[in-house]
Amino acid sequence: MKSRLWLQRALITLACLGAIGGAVAASASPDPAVDAEEKLDEGLKGFGYLSGLALGCVAQEQRKAMEREVMDLGNEIGRLLGTDRAFLYTASFGYGTSVTIKTEECQEVLTRYEARVGKCRQGSGSKP
Repeated sequence: MKSRLWLQRALITLACLGAIGGAVAASASPDPAVDAEEKLDEGLKGFGYLSGLALGCVAQEQRKAMEREVMDLGNEIGRLLGTDRAFLYTASFGYGTSVTIKTEECQEVLTRYEARVGKCRQGSGSKP
């Protein structure tokens, strides 16, 4: 029962992360569970980083709403997968906020961010 619950939570989180399979290199580990754990962690870090980049792309008056959304996502990850994984997301978010990107790259970043958040909301049954 416990492993089924973990699998359900992982699937919801993978919906949040989108297609991370191509973005994460396969591990040499013979244990598929370890590979899945590593992919999940790498996906959370990538999603957090993307969230941080997206925050730098919004107008000042939109920042509070986006910060709230990111906090809600971190709380959802913590509720579903534990605080260690929520920390991966939020730490990567913090790192993403420290990176300056070119203005012309912001549209792509925001589009990717919105798509991932949409998948997350859809996968968890939350409101868009």
